[in-house]
Amino acid sequence: MRVSAMYVSLALCVLAVTGLACRKKVTEAHFRMDDGLRVDLVSTPRGEKAAVAILFEIGADHDPPGRSGMARLVEHLFTTAGPAGKPARTIEEVAGQYGHDFHARTGADYTLYAIEAPAGRLMAEIDDAALRMSRLTVVESDLTREKKRLVAEVAAAEKDAASAAMNRAAEAVRPTRGAGLRGGIASQIEAMTLDEVEAFRLAHYGGLTARLIVAGHFDLDEATKRIRRAFADVPGGKPPQARAPSGSSVTGTLVMGDAPQAMALAVPPPDHKDALYPAFLVLAARLAAPEGAARVWKADFAPLARPDVLLVTSPTPAGQPAEPAAAAMRAEITTLVKAPLADGEAERAIERYGGVLGMTPLSAEACAAEPVEMAFAAGRRAQLGIDGAALAQAARAVTQDQVAAAAQRFDSTHSAAVIAGGKID
Repeated sequence: MRVSAMYVSLALCVLAVTGLACRKKVTEAHFRMDDGLRVDLVSTPRGEKAAVAILFEIGADHDPPGRSGMARLVEHLFTTAGPAGKPARTIEEVAGQYGHDFHARTGADYTLYAIEAPAGRLMAEIDDAALRMSRLTVVESDLTREKKRLVAEVAAAEKDAASAAMNRAAEAVRPTRGAGLRGGIASQIEAMTLDEVEAFRLAHYGGLTARLIVAGHFDLDEATKRIRRAFADVPGGKPPQARAPSGSSVTGTLVMGDAPQAMALAVPPPDHKDALYPAFLVLAARLAAPEGAARVWKADFAPLARPDVLLVTSPTPAGQPAEPAAAAMRAEITTLVKAPLADGEAERAIERYGGVLGMTPLSAEACAAEPVEMAFAAGRRAQLGIDGAALAQAARAVTQDQVAAAAQRFDSTHSAAVIAGGKID
């Protein structure tokens, strides 16, 4: 059993939901509470499980000045601190109860908390989620425990060559706002006090910044009544101020550490409303397609979980200088993205990313099979304002000129390569 950080794109690319896709086979309801909380319910006629997901419109972009990692720390506390009348729990206890069916993640502009449970336990999980939003009790021991855990996670990500390469490459093309870092900065996390963390949480994690999504097999009327009662006392809160954007620092290729082990290429996608976005999806799907055993690198694009960067990663070849190896990987990728648009590529892109982006229909059986992934995808699409049907139409109309223009994002003036490993200063 393990706790998922929800850093998964492949599952999301297969499993998501749209109203158009499921309206004949699932029952939906959408309403807003007096405290501002938006509620989306998607009930499938069959299945054995359901999910409760809270998606806050708060992430690393909203960390207070000099406190990079605060949103992620609040995510930890939201998960483990005890609501009124309930004891705190360790992350190991959560993992022991839910295993891979528990999900928590902080992105640049969102925080996710989700529990998947047997359908018969759903009402209890709705009550628990409401208590966490309205009556969470965070004490000094909670803060000490979660700060230690978060600092350890930051250190582990920096020590792991692949993670370090990916994070630094992503920072080069899309720096975290306000001079922060993805995941947080250890010294700033250690300096956080209970008063300031609680002030941030109580001010911003409320109905006005949250969306509740319940998905899977459950009784719609029963869930609606339970939600209206359980979430009636949730504070409204207010959206936090986003930190000032930081300028891109793309420099070509950066070597970190004294024993390079992994390399990563980061490419900034267009905004989903940009005319080139469908063409970029075509290129992302082209790179993600298997091309035989000779390919050692892997491309990963998660358009909802991590929409601001496409990553290509590879171990450094044994016995080869790192920088020429990175140059060779970049050259191979450049050749692929500059190739002419082939017949059927638009449909293959829709097949790969259509579910997560709401571009393709989905059966009720698939909706019931992965309710957390469905809930996350539905919530993020609503948060970002993605029109799946319009995006599918635009993808089918992609031209060679648009693909060529999108391919320019992969060149050395727009993308960044990082090689990492060994001791990193």
